[in-house]
Amino acid sequence: MATIDQARGEIKAAIATLRRRHGSTADAAEKATIADAVQELDDQLSLLNQAALLEVANSVAAATTTLEKAVGAARLGPFDGYLAALEGHLTKLNKLAGKVHDTDSLESAVVKPAKRSTKSRKRGRKKAADEQLESLTPGLLTSTVFADLAAEYQDCFDRCEINPAFNDNVTFYLNRIRRGKPNYQLVEQALGVPWLFVGIIHGMECGFNFAGHMHNGDPLTARTVQVPKGFPKTGTPPFTWLESALDALRLKKFDQERDWSIPHMLYLLEGYNGFGYRRRGLPSPYLWSFSNIYSKGKFVKDGKFDPEAVSKQCGAGLMLKRMQGG
Repeated sequence: MATIDQARGEIKAAIATLRRRHGSTADAAEKATIADAVQELDDQLSLLNQAALLEVANSVAAATTTLEKAVGAARLGPFDGYLAALEGHLTKLNKLAGKVHDTDSLESAVVKPAKRSTKSRKRGRKKAADEQLESLTPGLLTSTVFADLAAEYQDCFDRCEINPAFNDNVTFYLNRIRRGKPNYQLVEQALGVPWLFVGIIHGMECGFNFAGHMHNGDPLTARTVQVPKGFPKTGTPPFTWLESALDALRLKKFDQERDWSIPHMLYLLEGYNGFGYRRRGLPSPYLWSFSNIYSKGKFVKDGKFDPEAVSKQCGAGLMLKRMQGG
């Protein structure tokens, strides 16, 4: 698969950069750090030889952490472009993490009903009523009004536990949130939106790629081309990540929100992706994937729901719980 090959190639290039530096630095402590880094990266290469796409993000994240340690160990010159080379590897690995996200990210759960004739609408209403009755037992409430759902959100949050099979994947998501915290705090300072909420949306929409729009993950080098299209409306590309993040959250009117309780955050997060799952009485993978609340069923493309498809992206609700120590 192309993404795995790209990750393998970039890690090999990073190893070559580290080995050149190992031969030129006189700092014994840095030499030891580089030797450890090369070993760690070699280990990631071995994992990538047998990796499924779901595991690639973990290897890329581990490689990024290893290179960041090498950057921190470089205290004595000459650097001769060494630090710039490491920064280049980090940038490329970050973009690759975004590519993995694009492959496994969840389609929008916003369902737009098609226009139909009067008779068709009557038949459709009867069918929808029958489906709604079926979906209410034993599934979730199909209302989309927060007041109706607050207790249910809290109950799901309290019961939510990680599926042990995805421990490593969830750790990857949580580590990326922690690493991005300084950037997310800038958004919180500007808009009053909690930094953790910002980080979770960034992970869900961009795979934590700071080179992408938080609206939908499109590159910052131009306005968005996917839905929502043409954002930010003002300014000139390329945009900074902060400019785009502020625009995306203002577009959703999150800067006007005052209720940041757990149930209301879950409500806002589910609404960000759409209530298409809830209208079927099903738990949204956008919230609960990788947990005991969700098992299967997802939108595989716009308006197309597959009851047997399984999400390969960590749910926002699970991230929220684990980051709060749950």
